[in-house]
Amino acid sequence: MKERIDMEGLMVCPFTKKPLRQMKEKELVSLNAQIEQGDLFFYPGAPVNIEISAALVTANQTYVYPIIDNISYLQRQTAIVAKNRTANHLRRVSKEEIDQFYKTYGFGEGNTIQKPSKELKSNPISEEKITQLARLLPKGGEYFMSVVTHDVDSIHNLTYGRSFKYYFHMDFSLPRLLAMKNELPSETILVLGDVDHLPFDDDSVEALFSFDYINNYNKEVQGLAYEELKRCLKPDGVSIMLYDNSKPMHASNQLKADQRSKKALGVLAPWKKVKLPNIFFYPIKEDGEHQSMGFFSQSIAW
Repeated sequence: MKERIDMEGLMVCPFTKKPLRQMKEKELVSLNAQIEQGDLFFYPGAPVNIEISAALVTANQTYVYPIIDNISYLQRQTAIVAKNRTANHLRRVSKEEIDQFYKTYGFGEGNTIQKPSKELKSNPISEEKITQLARLLPKGGEYFMSVVTHDVDSIHNLTYGRSFKYYFHMDFSLPRLLAMKNELPSETILVLGDVDHLPFDDDSVEALFSFDYINNYNKEVQGLAYEELKRCLKPDGVSIMLYDNSKPMHASNQLKADQRSKKALGVLAPWKKVKLPNIFFYPIKEDGEHQSMGFFSQSIAW
């Protein structure tokens, strides 16, 4: 079993973007007393039905995020809040909705998380291509982040020969994350998160590799994911994002627009600094094979 990692100050609240801290033992006792009294709810409106042994919390204790089996549940859906802070506290949440929520996250007796289905298998990318793309990433720094894969060897290949203070692996699928948990290096911090509300501070991530096809999402979510990525990356940080070449790609248009703005400001107002980290979008064919055409879009250098 992996040793619990001190999470103090490493991540931020997906709602407020304010720092999270680890809850103390006395606070956990108080939290569980409130849960027993029926005073606390998960954000969608389901009553909290589990005992919390570890959690992250905002400074004012408005949002609490459980840590279960060394996984930090940092999706908005898994935030523990007072009734008046649920998604729609004036609406009655049906028993069917509550039961489905518990089942999705394995909360409560009898709600065991099943192994990831075929649909949750990440798309393959060759070891040769991983090695080639990894050369674009920094050799070291503070935060290294891998996103969405069931292939632990790919992560080992990405991190080989690199030295970061913290290694994160994030997924939006709890079954896939649980399947990876015991295969990843013991120092890896596991995060259940969302691509459009990343639980990381501004300018905190040096290196990020996402196996998740960014254009599997609709235009709005692609846009939010791109802005979140830009916010979290350090000015000299590097991110590599895969995309499905057979589907519409909107995030790259935002990157191109940012590149044009930065170039124009460089001429018209060179004293103004525009943050634009190195973001690379790499195309993958529909059959899972990489394209030979190279990068679809990448940021310009500083």
